[in-house]
Amino acid sequence: MRKLIEVTHVSLGGEIGSPQDWAFPYLDADHEAYANMILFSADALLLGRVTYEGLSAGYTTMAPNAFVDRMNSIPKFVASSTLKTASWNASIISGDVTNFVTDLKSQPGSGIVKYGNGVLDIPLMDAGLIDEFHILLTPVAVGTGQHMFEDLAGAPQLDLLDLKRFKSGVVNLVYAPKRREVN
Repeated sequence: MRKLIEVTHVSLGGEIGSPQDWAFPYLDADHEAYANMILFSADALLLGRVTYEGLSAGYTTMAPNAFVDRMNSIPKFVASSTLKTASWNASIISGDVTNFVTDLKSQPGSGIVKYGNGVLDIPLMDAGLIDEFHILLTPVAVGTGQHMFEDLAGAPQLDLLDLKRFKSGVVNLVYAPKRREVN
């Protein structure tokens, strides 16, 4: 079974909606090595519409390098009820997203990476489809804006699997959802 890993930049204030405004000063060599390891260990991306639109606008205009080339070429699956067409080597998920992701995870291949956190997390978490959360806690205090898990009801518990401190002060926290005990 393929693993679904979500990667999200988070400010100390919990803000996730505008990392383009505050995360860039912290993207050091440690982050580059981490980002390469994550992207090159996957053979598919799962994206919500907002993340897809932001990333596609940026990466299609960047100068080529190994990371940019991989980001542009890897297959992408976009969960959206409003998009009718997609480019950037992307396909729009039609039908139930949890059924699609369950099927995608059962297919042969390596990992699936989901960048960003938002409303797509609700059905994925409810169905137990996210295997790991990689949270890049960035030492900048942004209090306003979109916050991680803000649309999620309840309080899912997570197990800390790993943590690494980058020289920039970013702390990469890796969590897995606690699995419910079945009696």
